[in-house]
Amino acid sequence: MTKTLASLTAILGLTAAPLLAETMIDDTDDSGSYSMEEMTTVYPDLTPELFGQVDTDASGDVSPEELTAALDAGVLATKG
Repeated sequence: MTKTLASLTAILGLTAAPLLAETMIDDTDDSGSYSMEEMTTVYPDLTPELFGQVDTDASGDVSPEELTAALDAGVLATKG
């Protein structure tokens, strides 16, 4: 029982991290990604250069996966 509970806790912890990253920034246009404007509501000091580091595919928007990777790598500070 303890092993099952520990495994479940670990799985929930791993799956919750991307969800938290996705929900901390409001996707005001419902595009599924985050613009510079949307991100500056949470990261007011975000520069175009830093945005470019987070936007690894240079699409002009940050996907939830790119945001999670930037948070995991410490490129952006975790908010909340």
